[in-house]
Amino acid sequence: MRDRGQLVDVAMARTKPDMVIRNVRLVNVLSREIHCADILIAGQRIAAVLPANEGGEGYRTTIDGTEKFAAPGLIDPHVHIESSMISVREYARMVIPRGTTMVAADPHEIGNVLGIPGMRVLLDEAAQSPLRVKFRVPGRIPAMPEWLETSNGSVSVQETRELFDWPEAVCLAGDINPSLVLEKDAEQFDKFDQAEQLGRLISGQSPGLRGRALAAFLAAGPEDSHVARSVDEIIENTRLGMASVLALRPGRVLDASHLEELAQICKSRNIDTRQFQLCTDDIHAHDLMHEGHLDHRLRAAIEAGFDAVEAYQFATINVAHGLRIAHDYGSIAPGRVADILLLSNLQSVSVETTIIGGEIVCASDEYFGPTERVSYPDWAKSTIKYKRPLKADDFHVKPKNNNKIAQVLVISNSKGKGKVTRQEELPVQDGVVQPDSGRDINVMAMVERHGKNGDIGLGFSDAAGLKYGALACSVNHDAHNIAIFGANHDDMATAANRILEIGGGFVLVRDGKIVAELALPIAGLMSDDKAEVVAEAMQDVRTAFREQLGGNPDDKALIYMNFLALPNIPAFGFTDKGLIASDKMQPIETVIG
Repeated sequence: MRDRGQLVDVAMARTKPDMVIRNVRLVNVLSREIHCADILIAGQRIAAVLPANEGGEGYRTTIDGTEKFAAPGLIDPHVHIESSMISVREYARMVIPRGTTMVAADPHEIGNVLGIPGMRVLLDEAAQSPLRVKFRVPGRIPAMPEWLETSNGSVSVQETRELFDWPEAVCLAGDINPSLVLEKDAEQFDKFDQAEQLGRLISGQSPGLRGRALAAFLAAGPEDSHVARSVDEIIENTRLGMASVLALRPGRVLDASHLEELAQICKSRNIDTRQFQLCTDDIHAHDLMHEGHLDHRLRAAIEAGFDAVEAYQFATINVAHGLRIAHDYGSIAPGRVADILLLSNLQSVSVETTIIGGEIVCASDEYFGPTERVSYPDWAKSTIKYKRPLKADDFHVKPKNNNKIAQVLVISNSKGKGKVTRQEELPVQDGVVQPDSGRDINVMAMVERHGKNGDIGLGFSDAAGLKYGALACSVNHDAHNIAIFGANHDDMATAANRILEIGGGFVLVRDGKIVAELALPIAGLMSDDKAEVVAEAMQDVRTAFREQLGGNPDDKALIYMNFLALPNIPAFGFTDKGLIASDKMQPIETVIG
């Protein structure tokens, strides 16, 4: 609650503010201009924004803002903290110095593994850090029916309603299969009704939906999408009132060149950009440290040709309006919460000081938040449970006949096309369809990890492109079963069993020897170690993936491979039940002849 009387008294100069930022160049995302101002802060909120040098002097904390810019703290509208593979405390330590003061997190990754208790323990940890973590109530856990994928967590319609009462809850998340909306799924419509009755945002995702399908999707209630595949799709979404949450996905969908095209179109057609937002969605710790967070996306938008203040709107006021929290966040104005950045350079997003709730949390690269190692309960660890140790023949794909050649479907995460399949011929030896490393075709397996049924989905993929050995990983959206890619079956078994031993993470094996690994003991998704340690280990994994296993040289290959499992969005997914057609929500035979 705001102390209204205190704010009035400070604004009227009856009492002194707790902090004043004097003579700063205010990045005004409300009027889309830059002007000099004094900012008076009382408690956690802004009491007044006055012309420069009219705020007075002699206060407890006075910051000279001369030659600096003051911008609202950056807000990420769509993120999965678990995908960083670090704890929330470490995540906060990484993003706050870069200017992010709030994230709206959908913890359905840990929710699919540990259910509601897993999401609660993550948010409880978040409450111990200065980063504001809002709760996107998951749209669906599990994402798929049990006959298409085995998950561990589950959240009913009634439980979803109860999650809206959590103090962090801000919206209904939208990481669901859009077919559920178009086919009028009763459970999903009930959740839409809940959110609407509470006045909460209904988030969504509409990859590739155009024309009547897009109109139907929007008419049902979703208000944004973070998975647009083209600039034309973004423009159509904007015309129909949908917010475009822009997540850079270089080499896969949207990248800097698309932002440049979008900026040019918006300028030439005078298109209003209030519906544009920036988000990170999924980002590994290594990329977070060396590439950046929202600051990186802001730089990309500015370099693409968007006006600088306009670009800052994409990460502040536009997000706040979308989340229905603009009365408190997203701008620097009287009554708003004092989440403020001081920057030396607007275009390069060079953050010098981060203020959250009227307190300096980071200044000159010195972070003042908690940094001690976090401790998760034992039940959140040791979550990898196989029915039995795995053997090489568990990964044998059998042909349909006695021919020496088998016709198979190979799943890829293709540049610019998303998840696709193609038909290939593979040799059969001793009754087993063989991988072909010369064509980058590996065996792909998805092993049920929750100890429920021991199912193993088998098929082929060229996403890893391994020439040698095998890779096993427990980070595979959304159920997070164990994905194994292999150039041979023996190494696949070794990698899969090592994942069990370390409690989840990444394991790379060649000729029976482990060449790199990263342990993620918290739900098989996160480490309780320092971000620097996790980032270094992940870089070792990336290096071994390319140099030891001859894997896909794309720098983001391991991230993209995590999404092969995702049957939520088109056109395919790969689960412990095998290859799935996302639009039809049906399994497909991998060996077709």
